[in-house]
Amino acid sequence: MNALANIPAYILCGGKSSRMGRDKGLVTLQDKPIITNIISSLEKITINIFLVTDNQDYLSLGFPLLSDNYKGRGPLGGIQTALNHTQTEKVFMLSCDIPLLTVDTLYTLLKKAENDTKISFATSGKNWHPLVGIYSKSLLSAIENAIENDRLKLIDFIKEHPYQEIEIEDSKSLTNINSPEELKQLEQIE
Repeated sequence: MNALANIPAYILCGGKSSRMGRDKGLVTLQDKPIITNIISSLEKITINIFLVTDNQDYLSLGFPLLSDNYKGRGPLGGIQTALNHTQTEKVFMLSCDIPLLTVDTLYTLLKKAENDTKISFATSGKNWHPLVGIYSKSLLSAIENAIENDRLKLIDFIKEHPYQEIEIEDSKSLTNINSPEELKQLEQIE
């Protein structure tokens, strides 16, 4: 295991969930909130798990909640909150809507992440999954600058900094759920 072993993990649970109509992380799949599978995989890698959200319903999961420092600023706001909070050089950043995330995917990211790269994230084919990634604390001031200048597109931010794409063979583990229809399709597969 490389020097990134046991880095803290921050799960972004905010967002409007407009297509889902309710908080995505708490939507159930096989009678459990989908976020619990993400947490289960993370617990095999780190003991430091934080949920970035104001939703007090997440307290039932037993992990610390962090409120966004910049409200309503999308994923960059959540990443800023995580990097501002951590005392470590790097953090895992994950979205709450990837119920099939596996520990193998997380291990692949850890093993292949280059220490001098600011952002390392999962890809499958041509699809980027920037919220299944590892981010450097050294990005904090650049993220704050982007937020303050209303440049909130995460992909644009990534392209402005040293990044590494890490191909994940099990692309199914990167499936994210954004709508009731997608959830229903996943339930039929599972």
